[in-house]
Amino acid sequence: MCVKICFGYPAVMLSYSYGSLCSLEGSSFQQVTPTLRRHAQSRLLKLECHVAINRCIPMTIAPGAKKPISPHVVRFSQVIGVWVRKTFPVRCLKWADVEREYIEVVKGDLQRLFVLDFNDQAMNRFVEHQMLTTFKEFRVDCHRHFKKYSNPEEARANPRSALVGRHEDWHFLYVHYISRAFQKQPYNHSSRSKSFLQRQYKLVERKGEPADRVELFRKTHIRAGTFVSQTTEDAHHQMLELQSKPTLEGSQPLSEDEICDQVLGRRPGYSKGLGWGPKPKARRTTSASSS
Repeated sequence: MCVKICFGYPAVMLSYSYGSLCSLEGSSFQQVTPTLRRHAQSRLLKLECHVAINRCIPMTIAPGAKKPISPHVVRFSQVIGVWVRKTFPVRCLKWADVEREYIEVVKGDLQRLFVLDFNDQAMNRFVEHQMLTTFKEFRVDCHRHFKKYSNPEEARANPRSALVGRHEDWHFLYVHYISRAFQKQPYNHSSRSKSFLQRQYKLVERKGEPADRVELFRKTHIRAGTFVSQTTEDAHHQMLELQSKPTLEGSQPLSEDEICDQVLGRRPGYSKGLGWGPKPKARRTTSASSS
């Protein structure tokens, strides 16, 4: 059941459903502590008001396309992220831990704002892939926030903004991060007896072009489509972030070797998580090389 209420002018509409911002009791309601980041919450409320006035927003994927083409596609992806962070339990440490019912709840919330056909396989794949991406990014962001503090107790007292007011959730992550099992997670690989060099040659043969170390790290640290540990998944996500990071004027982008060394660390002739290999050449900025 979903009840929509608007209050005066300017209209602010709140939608009440599973995981909503307010809880109803009879004819009165009691506001609960907001746990979404303010700008995300504001965006969601504006979108709900837009839908209340103009009806749900149609979202379709053209035949052969992989994602929707619409002026609202960015907003659509943002809303998926908001509902995933609100609905998925923090105690789900891996995507495999997320029960199907939570995925269906998010889909139901999306259908209150958008006209969606989940019988369309392309739409279904896109939405679930966006959920997966948001889930992974949120896990990495929480761990990165925890690592900002040198003192674990200080980290425990300063939850990430999205978890302010959700003390049990942040405490669960805190206990997880300081556990021996998490801290001892190695960069185990999935290559068994094959060397990384053998895997690299196989990758080159299959693609017909050189394979960079970031891609090699991913290929050698997944098993059955899943990273072998949270540590390796976090490391790969950081590599992708460095690859997409804008380059300052007068400097060159980081090479794959430098990205791996920055994320994994390195000792002479050996890269953590990648084994033995040649040392990357030093990189100079264009301004320095031109002087």
